[in-house]
Amino acid sequence: MSKKQSRATRLANAQRAAERAAALRREQERKERRRRVVVLGAAVLGVLVVVLVVAVLVQSMRDDPGGGPGQVAGAPDGVADEYALPLGPAQAPVTVEVYEDFLCPFCARFERTAGDALQEYADVGDVHVRFRTVAFLDGASEGSEYSTRAMNALGVVLDEAGQDAAVEMHDLLFANQPAEGTTGLSDRQLVDLAVRAGARRGAVAGPIEQRKFEQWVAEATEAASKSGVTGTPTVLVEGEPLEDNSLASLQTAVDTALDR
Repeated sequence: MSKKQSRATRLANAQRAAERAAALRREQERKERRRRVVVLGAAVLGVLVVVLVVAVLVQSMRDDPGGGPGQVAGAPDGVADEYALPLGPAQAPVTVEVYEDFLCPFCARFERTAGDALQEYADVGDVHVRFRTVAFLDGASEGSEYSTRAMNALGVVLDEAGQDAAVEMHDLLFANQPAEGTTGLSDRQLVDLAVRAGARRGAVAGPIEQRKFEQWVAEATEAASKSGVTGTPTVLVEGEPLEDNSLASLQTAVDTALDR
């Protein structure tokens, strides 16, 4: 038999070789696409891991009292309705809300004239008081943001020492209120007041100095503004504002609400 291939056979062989070469190229291209997908996926995963690590680190710094000012967005333990310091039983028939700023002299006046009455109402179970402190007057304290620092100190005492100590801290802050236009009490003085209120110095000094609840203060202030509060004190009895924030007006509103 002759080994010489016909022209047709040579063409057929060449065609098959070309097809095999094309198939090999397609396989190589498929593998290369798979490799690129794997590499791209790994790169994206790496970026996501970095983002997650950064997020965890940022959150851990926020939750660490030693991480610097304004580190905690959450509320202190013991607050009522997210932002309020409670006094008296939550199931009391009448609720009184007091929006106040620790640098506001009119708030201090209301505390002096009506504070004892609110305490008595709470003690007998007639009234649930919610002190809703805010930081409207930061700009009136010579750049020291005293309203924020004082409210943060209140939050720290509530968080570390409980409601009774926080109510005492509330009263002490008004009893020792600095004048507007000054830098206000120093952080050390705020710590001293916290200790007088019943907190342990070692537990509150760092969080007060580092403004642990600064973000909570900002959120409480914003929430008050959004609810329509434009000044302090604003006193609400069962959701209705007092006309003149006097003791007589408070007693009339509470007694009327109790008689309903």
